[in-house]
Amino acid sequence: MNVITNFREKRRAKQIKFEKCLLKELKIMQLRAQLKDSFSYFIEADSNQRKAREDYCLELAVETYLLGARYSRFGFYGEPIENVQRRSAKESEWLAYLFYSSVFGRKDDIQSEPFNQCKSFLYSWWLDGYVKGERRHRLRLSK
Repeated sequence: MNVITNFREKRRAKQIKFEKCLLKELKIMQLRAQLKDSFSYFIEADSNQRKAREDYCLELAVETYLLGARYSRFGFYGEPIENVQRRSAKESEWLAYLFYSSVFGRKDDIQSEPFNQCKSFLYSWWLDGYVKGERRHRLRLSK
């Protein structure tokens, strides 16, 4: 008797395996230190919710790292990084908005300089995930 598998389940299982391998390479202490260096004056301002805010910001940075790794497949197949960034722009913008609203506590009033600071912080982690994901694809470690 054969086991019938669903294509979506198989693809999701492969994606989870790929993300687990990438998360092993992620340096959480480096991420936490960079977050504190860049945004400590905003995250630590409210001591009641400091830990929750910090954890949420770390979660968004990790999600951005994984987003870059997911889109690295296109770079592996020869697409320039600028085009890959445009592909992931909608998701990246949404993560940047969530990050901005969690750090600065503003939802409607987006100021350009702090928002760009959040975007550049997340972009550095997107790029790190992209590079590591592309390397895994190149070395055929993604399977």
